[in-house]
This record gives sequence, structure tokens and C-alpha cells, in this order.
Amino acid sequence: MKFGFSSLIPPTFNILSLGDRGTGKTVFLVGSYAEFQTIIKNQENITEKNKSALPTSWFECQHTSEKFLLDNILNYVLIKGIYPPPTLKITDFHFVFKQQQSGKKNTLCYIRWWDMPGENCNFDNPYYQEMGVNSQGCCVFINANRLLHDANYTENFAYLKKQLMVLVSFVRNDHVEYPFSLIFTQCDLLLAGEEKKITAKVQDFIQELDRAGVNYKCFYSGIVITPQDVGFRLDSNEISSVFMWLVTDLYKHYQKTGRKLANLKILSTLHCLRCGSDRVNPSRSISFFKKLWLQLTLRKKYRCRDCGVSKIEFVPLVWAKELRTMFNVDK
Repeated sequence: MKFGFSSLIPPTFNILSLGDRGTGKTVFLVGSYAEFQTIIKNQENITEKNKSALPTSWFECQHTSEKFLLDNILNYVLIKGIYPPPTLKITDFHFVFKQQQSGKKNTLCYIRWWDMPGENCNFDNPYYQEMGVNSQGCCVFINANRLLHDANYTENFAYLKKQLMVLVSFVRNDHVEYPFSLIFTQCDLLLAGEEKKITAKVQDFIQELDRAGVNYKCFYSGIVITPQDVGFRLDSNEISSVFMWLVTDLYKHYQKTGRKLANLKILSTLHCLRCGSDRVNPSRSISFFKKLWLQLTLRKKYRCRDCGVSKIEFVPLVWAKELRTMFNVDK
């Protein structure tokens, strides 16, 4: 097994989100956060007699500033009774996955969630490429209501599938454990029995994932704002189970494989995230402290010779990863 510096620190899993504007990524995050908060409140108020009825694993917000932001968004919904506006900028949210065991609360891992504007969630964006190749799992958001009732959504869904299948090809070729959560949003807007139509609508897509042999699971998200005597209430169908499945799966694999994280970085230097081509070549490096034969490179830029898309590699992040690997010694 691995033992050393990195084994003393709980792992951090980066979760990528795929989905266009208005699909409901931020609403999903806020709904999950509301469910986390309910669990934490119950942990604090539960009596010794009823402790066995509580979940043994849960999530907490890691940073105060991010908790403040999520609380503000949640309060916006509970006071105004409307969903939050679309995301305007890239925001990182960090969560701690904890477990109650023998009367103690243990930190199993950390989760970093990238929430960014839907129009930037594509591999034409070099920074989104960087997020993709440094992720260990992916949440794919599909608007169920538009999928069934909006003919214009066909193009959006086709592009989403294309992006997903590029990631799938990476995972399949690199033989890494990389789970995908397929989240069908706005299911609360569907009529009774229409969820069954979703399966028929995406059957070819699901079969393609099965043939690729990747690890995925489908979830159906419905988040409803319900009026109360004072204000509003956010009702969801246990959507935090998406995080629970994704992170539990990652953590089990992390332990099983001797504390290794999924690494798409190596393969990404040889393949284009946009079109899948292997004709990716370095085009430019940005350096400083270039004196005599000493050169410190901070950033490398690659360009695909087939589709022309560029991607950027932040070299200090690569150094940090290599330095961490040096502390891992096989026992």
C-alpha cells in the first residue's frame, strides 16, 4: 500500500459540471446544500436515543465565505419564492465529506465543485479544458422538460453528448475510475408518467455509454418552491444523493487502488478535448527568469492541428503534483 505525506491528508476530488445555461446547475447545488444543512441541524439537535436514525455520512461547507454565498442564494429563494438567476462568473465551492463512526466525526475527503456560466461549459474554453483534465468525476445536467417538449433543445443535447463522449474516450483509454452522474433536471415540470419517456428519448445515448463500459448512474431532479404562511420552502427529492453516490464511489476506489486519483492530464496532452484528435502540438511557452541555460516555464500552450482549438497547461500545478508523488513510497 501507499504510505507517506499524501496519505495523511484526505484526498480532494474535483467535480466537473457539464450543462448549458438554464439547465439548473446552480439550483441543483443550492437544493443539495439545503439538504446538507438539514442533516447538520439534525445532528446538532438529535437526542442520544435517536442517534442511530441519523445518516452516518454527510457534507459540510468547508469555507465560511462560500457558506455565506450559498446561504444568501438559499435565502433569496426562500424569501422571494423564485429560482436564483443564472451564474455570472466562475465560482469554486468546497465541501467536506464527513462520517460518524464510534462517536467521532472523521473527514474522509474534500470535494471541489466548479460552478461556472453555462455558456463557458465547453471544451473550446482553455480554462474549462484545464478543469476537465484535473477532475475526478463529472455531473452531466440534461434539461428533462426541454428534452421532451422543446424541439430546439435537440442541438443543445447533441453538443452535450459530444462533449461527454470526448471525456468518456479519455476515461476508457486511460483505464481510470471516473464516475458520471447523469442528472435530468426540472422533472417537477413533467406530467405524471413522463419520466418513462426520458428513458426512451436517451436510449441510444445510454447504450453508447454501456458499450464504452464507463461508470455512470442516472438521477431525476425535481426542486419545487412551495409557499408557506411566511415565505417559501424548497422541496427536493433527495438530490444530495447525487453527491453521496459520486463521492462514495470515488472514495472507495481511492482506497482500493492505493490512494490514486483519476489522472486525465497525461492523455490530454496528446488528444484534443474538442474533437478527439491526437494531433496536438505545443505552440508557445510563457517563461520568466530566462538566463543562460536556466528557464522557468509557467505556462504551456498547445494547439490542435485538426480543429485549431488551443489549450493551456499551468506548469506549476504539474510540478506540485509531481512533488506530491515523490512523497509516496510503496511499502
